[in-house]
Parts: sequence; structure tokens; C-alpha cells
Amino acid sequence: MAMIENVEQNNEVNAAKSDARTVWIGLYRVPWVWSDKSQSSFTHWQSGRPNNYLNKQFCVAENEQHKWDDVYCEIERPFICHQVSRLRRVVRVKLRTDADISDPAISTQILQKLSAALASQGWTDVNLKWRIEPKKLAEAGVQSKETGGQPNGKGPPGKNN
Repeated sequence: MAMIENVEQNNEVNAAKSDARTVWIGLYRVPWVWSDKSQSSFTHWQSGRPNNYLNKQFCVAENEQHKWDDVYCEIERPFICHQVSRLRRVVRVKLRTDADISDPAISTQILQKLSAALASQGWTDVNLKWRIEPKKLAEAGVQSKETGGQPNGKGPPGKNN
């Protein structure tokens, strides 16, 4: 069943509904989780919903107004399935700073701020990591395990590497 984590995915579900007025999505109560048991971080409830009428509304459907409603699970409806697709994108960033970006605490703080900025734009399933090229580390004068411990990629002075 569909898992909807942002506005874009919610619009995709609406577009996939064809002529169906109300369709099941993969969200259900206790607590609100997706059919794969992951937590729901995005919602698009109809006003006044969820209301769990008569304490029997445990499933969620998207209605003809493109809003979510908690409803009785026994009602037969079409359902929207999804396929998980992962997008891998490499982004090159040039930082100009006096900070030591090879310091794990500093690099972690930068990644956290980037993640927060992306999340505020609706990117909820993002995995960021650093990959600093040894050449760039050498240019910055930073020692690297990958370059034999010396900024220029050579071993200790006096040895023929």
C-alpha cells in the first residue's frame, strides 16, 4: 500500500486514483503507522479528522477532495500501491572556511544543518555523508590516512616513497 512522506508523493497518489473517488492508503491507527510499520511523518487530514468515530475507524483513505480520513477498515475500496525507488544523487560542495572540516564534530554539525534544511523543503528520507578527496585534503594541508599520513601523499621525510 502507498506510503506518503511528503506533498509530492501525496500528489502522486491523487493522480493515480483514476476514476476512484476514495482509495485506501497504507496508513492505520495505533499509533499511526504505514503498512510496513514505519512511523508517519507527513499527514494530509481532512478538517476534523482523524476522529475515530465509535472507536472503530482504524484505517485511512484518501477522499475525492484529496484529503485523508480515518474510516472503517471493513469497507471495500480500491487501494494505491507504491514501489520504493531510491534516488542517488552526488552533490559537490565547495566550502570556504577556516574550520577544520576533517574534524568529525564539525563535519557532523554541517551535515546536520544540511539535513535540517533539506527536511524543511520536504526531503524526509535523505542520507548525507562526506567524501573528501585526498587531493583536496593535501591542498588544505590536512593529514589523511589515505595519503600515508602526509599532506602531500608521501611517507615520512627521508624515506623514498
